[in-house]
Amino acid sequence: MENQENQKKKSNKGLVIVLLLLLLMSVAGNVYQYFNTREIIIEKTQALTQIDTITARKTELEKEVGQISDELNQFKGRSAELDSLLADANQKIEDQRRQIAGLIDTRQDYQILQARYDDLRKLKDEYLKQIDKLLAENKELRYQNTELSVRVDKLNEKNEELVSKVDIASALKVQNIRLTPYKIKGNGKQVPVEKASKADRINVKFTILPNKLSAAGDKVAYLRIVNPQGYVVADLNQTTRTFTTREGKEMPYSRLLKFTYSGASSVEDVNWDQEVFTKGNYRFEIYIDGDFAGSDEVVLD
Repeated sequence: MENQENQKKKSNKGLVIVLLLLLLMSVAGNVYQYFNTREIIIEKTQALTQIDTITARKTELEKEVGQISDELNQFKGRSAELDSLLADANQKIEDQRRQIAGLIDTRQDYQILQARYDDLRKLKDEYLKQIDKLLAENKELRYQNTELSVRVDKLNEKNEELVSKVDIASALKVQNIRLTPYKIKGNGKQVPVEKASKADRINVKFTILPNKLSAAGDKVAYLRIVNPQGYVVADLNQTTRTFTTREGKEMPYSRLLKFTYSGASSVEDVNWDQEVFTKGNYRFEIYIDGDFAGSDEVVLD
């Protein structure tokens, strides 16, 4: 009986030992699993942290490059020279961006990245200096061009004024205007009269004075006859005809006379026939090529 109890005690003791061993093995396994999992978690955390760091640095890079590009490109479109300079600057900035991005991908030390950022900023400052210089040169050039334009405008004004004066000085004038009222008899003979009731014609004779400034060639004289009522008379079979004065004014005329100016004085005459002349003052004005040349008046009783 005693042996059975001893054997039972030994069996229980062995079972306890086995259980303890199993418990120890379980604890050891859990501890191993804990540290192994912890190491994996740490490795993954570090990897994620590195990824986040790379992403943050690339975001920082794009922000820095964007600010530099905006600062430079605000001068774009002002001139071809500036656009060419900015194109060169943008290309070099892009090259720097790629190099810094490569350093970020290879996880270079942050101090190395900062040095490259400093190079990028120095590049921007150098181009800003060149832009300022070019803007100053362009401003000076614009000032010179403006000053030159003003001088040219003034010179053109003087030339136009001189040309106008020469044109005015070259205008032909007339003198010795003789206005003679006539009665036309049945045989065609002209008899001078003074009464409006007897007049059939007024002959206009005038002398064209020579002018050395006037070019020889074909000329046109416009005769304006203003009746006592203040109207410019016209031929019955003609509508109102006009010519343009030097000043650009449209004026009606009564008769047109073409002649050739040779450079010497010449005498021209025009007959104005009218069925009925009223009493009063008749004014005869002569314009040659749009310039006033002379005038005279005749009174019919």
